[in-house]
Amino acid sequence: MATTVTKKTTASRGAPKKPVDRQFVTALARGLAVLRCFDAIRPQLGTTEIAQMTKLPQPTVWRLCHTLQQLGYLVQAPNSDKLCIGMGVLGLGQFALGSTDIGEMVLPEMTQIAKLSGAAVSLGVVDQDEILIVKRAQGDGPLLMNLAVGSRLAMATSSAGWSYLAALSPDVREETLLRLKYQYSGKWAELRAAIEVAAKGLASTGFVMNEGFYHSGVSAVGAPACDKTGKPQFVITCGGPLLKPRFMREEIGPQVARLARKITVALAGRSMGFG
Repeated sequence: MATTVTKKTTASRGAPKKPVDRQFVTALARGLAVLRCFDAIRPQLGTTEIAQMTKLPQPTVWRLCHTLQQLGYLVQAPNSDKLCIGMGVLGLGQFALGSTDIGEMVLPEMTQIAKLSGAAVSLGVVDQDEILIVKRAQGDGPLLMNLAVGSRLAMATSSAGWSYLAALSPDVREETLLRLKYQYSGKWAELRAAIEVAAKGLASTGFVMNEGFYHSGVSAVGAPACDKTGKPQFVITCGGPLLKPRFMREEIGPQVARLARKITVALAGRSMGFG
């Protein structure tokens, strides 16, 4: 039995105006926004769905999708009038993942934690205001989140997002939170307070704890892995339905934190031993 998570829609109304960036290519950004609509949960989409998700006019979406099809980044889905990701994007993704052995390096430990918890363990990277899952290990528990490699997690509500936010410098975190505020205006005060508590938790325990903010009944822990400059590059998370918070806090959290430290050491170019 899988638990399906519904993603929140972005509400940009009232967001602060950004200064004009004359080097920014809007057409390119729109094309990439179309590609980001596809993930493991939504592998096939029609142009109407894409227009709704991107908030772009339907004629603009038609032209973007036509161009992406001509370049091989989108293809017609088999036996359907919808589109799906083409080999062009898959090739870029494989190159990106192949440029680092981090995922393969930590997969055995991810699998061990997944078996111990009976839940799922994910390795993620930041993708704009979301966390993109790039490696995942599944436990054998009776309930698992309906997520896979390629799925995205909300920055403001997931343990993965909290891990990333908690590792940012205070000024950068504040800037990011102001941007996220307009996506969750209805419950922002509660979320903001929880994220600040998570940041304090990371400082004291090495991991963040998220109880029910991403999805009701789901407990999760997460920890960031940073590069030499201290910037978070990866996040490791473990979570699922019906997991006891105490078990997650005392047993799984420390192991997730330990694995995140291993990635941090690898990113810094030092010995990759656990120490």
